[in-house]
Amino acid sequence: STYLFALVGCGNGKTDDVNSGAPKGMAAADLSAQGLSVLVNVPDSTTGPLEIISNAQGGVDVKVGKNFQITITEGAGDFEMKKNDITTDAVRKFVKYIAEEPNALIWEWQIEDMEPEFHFYTVVKAGEKSFEVRDVEGEIFSEKAATQMLDAAKSIRLKTLTKAES
Repeated sequence: STYLFALVGCGNGKTDDVNSGAPKGMAAADLSAQGLSVLVNVPDSTTGPLEIISNAQGGVDVKVGKNFQITITEGAGDFEMKKNDITTDAVRKFVKYIAEEPNALIWEWQIEDMEPEFHFYTVVKAGEKSFEVRDVEGEIFSEKAATQMLDAAKSIRLKTLTKAES
């Protein structure tokens, strides 16, 4: 069988040697071409083409198909402020937390007369750095998708430079 690998964005995004540490069904995406020297596990290309795009917030959006779309921004985040924003949103009514960990949340929101939507937010420490990770704004995700994205977010690790790159 043949596999189609499509890559959108800048940089060569090679995934040859970076797959160390990615579980079955996942691949390690290298974000260093977009200025974040990290690897993150993403679903392998069976669910859609991998897109790595710099965003307006100074971070990187990583997308694989419709159900995997995360935003990664370097920074410590503000967990208490985020929880306040979640529970006091004027349009989207907070339903409940699906997961509530010290540095990670999955919650359910609902706009009146619409399907429920699930979102996640986490702050991941990698080496000396912290990264805020959440689902891409404006999309609607299932609980399963939000859970998979949070699991992937927790895989963020610093990319170790090879001799050729340093």
